[in-house]
Amino acid sequence: MIVIAKSSNNEFYELISEEEEIKLDKQYQKEILEKEKKFLEELKTANEVFDKRTLMNLFRLLVGKHITEFVGIVNSGKEAVVFKARKGKFYRAVKVYRVATCDFKTMSKYIQGDPRFHLRKSSRRQIIHAWVEKEFRNLKRASEIINAPKARLRRENILVMDFVGHRGVPAPKLKDVQNLDWEKCFKTIKESMKKLYEEGELIHGDLSEYNILIKDNEPIFIDFSQSVITQHPLSQPLLIRDCINVCNFFKRKKVNCNYKNLYTYITGKDINPIDEAMIKQL
Repeated sequence: MIVIAKSSNNEFYELISEEEEIKLDKQYQKEILEKEKKFLEELKTANEVFDKRTLMNLFRLLVGKHITEFVGIVNSGKEAVVFKARKGKFYRAVKVYRVATCDFKTMSKYIQGDPRFHLRKSSRRQIIHAWVEKEFRNLKRASEIINAPKARLRRENILVMDFVGHRGVPAPKLKDVQNLDWEKCFKTIKESMKKLYEEGELIHGDLSEYNILIKDNEPIFIDFSQSVITQHPLSQPLLIRDCINVCNFFKRKKVNCNYKNLYTYITGKDINPIDEAMIKQL
């Protein structure tokens, strides 16, 4: 039975009965359980294994309506797997770090030098949670300045962000693109690196043709997990390495560029030989 009620401002609205409410609640629970079953089957098919806590947090994304459904795996690596998911009519990328196989020593090195974070303990989960929080903040900052996915949600070892692609098809990595105005692309990337440094006080730290996507002929920076703020003790060696990687790729595309000139363009200063020598220790 549906009851018609009248509000204080004389507007009429519908109230469902308790029986109807229970029925709708059960229907929603059934839909969620079906989605969970489908998701777990897909994980099994793809040989993806996660601990129980991670699976519960992924399931809570469905229950909390942060995600409508998971629709496949975009990329699977040693330390993380990226799922494609839906949020209504929009697509999301859900990045899940593997607790068992992450490189905690490297993570700790990048986190401990960041004044935004203070690790009191060195447990695996605490390090991963700080790593995800770091990537979440970096994406938030970067996406306001340059082309980068917008971060939506983080939960322990899980990060939800905008999906980069067309109608659920992932945008290609720069390394896989065949036809492009390479001079224009390099100019855009160069300007983005400078804006990130000056306005965002942020250095990508792992920039290369593998972490740049191309959508509508425009470069989009991704994977900001290793990104550091300019105050970080490793910021300059990381920036030099980024400049080397970017220039090495575009030289193969016959673009006239030099990593030392790129570094000077971004920072307004010459490379310190000590910073350059530190690249081998990264």
